[in-house]
Parts: sequence; C-alpha cells; structure tokens
Amino acid sequence: MNTLLTRFFLTATTLPLHYLEHTPDKKLCSLLLEMDPEWKVDCSDDENYGLSYSSMCQQWVPSPAAVVQLFESYTGEKDCRLLNLDWVPVLEVDGEPLAQSNTIARYLARQHGLAGQNDWEQSQADMYVDCIHDLIGGFLRQWCPRMLIQAAGMKNYTPPLDYSGIQLPEKPKLPYMDKVPTYASNLKPPKMAKRLTLMRGPELIHNEFIHKQYGIVALCGGRLNSGHMEMIRMTINRKMDANKMFAVWRIDPPWQPLTRKGQGKRMGGGKGAIDHYVTPIKAGRVIVEVGGKCEFVQVFSFLNEVAQILPFKAKATSYDLMEAEKIEKKELAASNINPYTPEYVIKNNMGGCHDWISPYDKEWFFKYV
Repeated sequence: MNTLLTRFFLTATTLPLHYLEHTPDKKLCSLLLEMDPEWKVDCSDDENYGLSYSSMCQQWVPSPAAVVQLFESYTGEKDCRLLNLDWVPVLEVDGEPLAQSNTIARYLARQHGLAGQNDWEQSQADMYVDCIHDLIGGFLRQWCPRMLIQAAGMKNYTPPLDYSGIQLPEKPKLPYMDKVPTYASNLKPPKMAKRLTLMRGPELIHNEFIHKQYGIVALCGGRLNSGHMEMIRMTINRKMDANKMFAVWRIDPPWQPLTRKGQGKRMGGGKGAIDHYVTPIKAGRVIVEVGGKCEFVQVFSFLNEVAQILPFKAKATSYDLMEAEKIEKKELAASNINPYTPEYVIKNNMGGCHDWISPYDKEWFFKYV
C-alpha cells in the first residue's frame, strides 16, 4: 500500500488532528502528532467548509472537513461540499447528501483512487480502519482514562419523586425519653413480674408505617432500655438532615420495671428493688420512623447502623419493601405444593407433637421463636 493511502487512513480514522490541540492529555496529543505532523489540518479558518456538532454528539470520529481538504490538496478539485446540520456531518455531492464520517471518507477514497488498486488492497484498508477504531474505543480509553467519549443516544431517567404533599413538623428531631416513668407523689412505684409474654408473638397494632416512608422494624422480640433509646436518638438526630427529614418515635418510653437484688445478698426476703425500666418489643414492631423529602438511600446508612446495634434482630426498611414482602409471602404460600406445612402438622397432631411442643408453637406454628 502506498504512502499516500497509508497517510489518508491514518488521518481519516484517528482523532481529528485539529481537535487534538485542545486535548487535555498532552501525551496522546504529542504521540499522534509525531506520527505524521505534516498532515495536521485545521479547518476552523476555512470559509469553504464548515462542520458543526451539538454538545451531545462530540465523538472521537474522523473529521469530514479535514478529509475533504486532504483530497482537494491532492486532486485540486472542488466538486463536493459539506453541509452544516444540527446533529451529524453530511457531505453533499451533486445535490445528493451522504452522512456518517467513515462513509464519507471511504467514498472520497474510492472516487480519487486512494482506497486501493484492487479488492485485496481495499480489504487491507478496511482492516486498518477497523483496527484503529478498536484501539480508540478500547486501548486508548484504558490508557488515557481522562479521554471523554461522548455519544448521542436516548437516555431514560426516572422522574424525581413528588414531595409536595409532605410537610415537615416544627420539631423534626427525636425528643428525649425519660429513664423513669413519672408517678404521683403519694404513689410508690409498683414492681412487676417478668411477663415474657409481652415480648412473644407478633405485633398486631404498631406494625405499619404511619407516614409510609422509612423506619426500623424489629424482627424478633426483645427489650429496650433507656441507653438503647438514647443511642437511637443521638445517632439519628446527628446524621439526618433536619431541613429535609424528620423522625418520630413509635415506641413508648421505658415503663416496665425490672428488679435486682444487691451483689452478695442471700436469696429470700421478697422481691428486690427496682433496678431500671425497659420497653418490651414484639416481632414486627416499628421502633422509629423517618420521613421527609428524601429517598431510602439517603436514610439507609444511619438507620441500618442503628438496627445493627440493637439488642435484638432488626432491619432498616421502607414502606414499599414491606409491601413487597407481604406480596411475596402470599405468593410463596399459594405456590407451595407441599401439603405438610407446620400449620398442618401441628393442627393434626402428627407424631404426637402436642406432647412436646411449646404452647406458643401451637398458636404461631414455630414462628416468632
């Protein structure tokens, strides 16, 4: 292949050399200019040709104006001109438009005898064109990560959520909760048994989000004391944006007394003194709720941090996720082909299970343990 053909395809398939002068990567600019500096073409001052791209379509493509000027410098003919459209370069020849940069380059090469003398040389030219484009699209992109390749195309973006119906309260942060419940001055604080039933089973009332946004939900039963509540309050209040978010408690302050005898004291002598107060929690109970003009990804980090520190299993979730879980449970129950479910086994006393299972398992079928 002759030198002219090689130089043409080097110019027509690499980056436009007049554009390289504005490239931030000086290494790449100097490397390509050293390949063949005499073929640097600047069409910005040429009044005979014009080429314009929109900001969306500035690609690393051959410059048709540079290709046309290159051919005319060899042939001395001016039988074609470039049209300026809003989104693509078009070459007009005898009143007929021809679009796409590579197509324009190949057409001009064939017209002026620069595309090879036979089929083999034309195939070699096409091979070099495709190889150089692969290098630009792959190797150069990895070698020069600062090169920005922009391409036009349809992009689908999710529309922003509508927060017009959300009103932030006057005090968006979590309030402080008292460690000890307030009693009348003439009333002695009562003592109470353990009452483990307050932690067993599912939560039947406070198991939905009031504001239908985000929060922390307990996955099993447990107790929260004043230290846990203060940790929740401090973490959420410090990390949430009070200008866009708000948080509300969904649990009561500590109210159940737990007693403890002094260290080294012998058994007997009645119930010990009240040590501290707790709030019993059942599975499915909403502990704290966060809402406002925000998305779940904005609150998940600090809600999940709180959920991992609680003394029982809990998770940070949203209203949509909870609804999806309910639908999934119904679908799993409907698609289950095994008739021997825990409920069926317990209700029919299979294997005499009533003699050894817990009375709570007879009610909840091995759930909430």
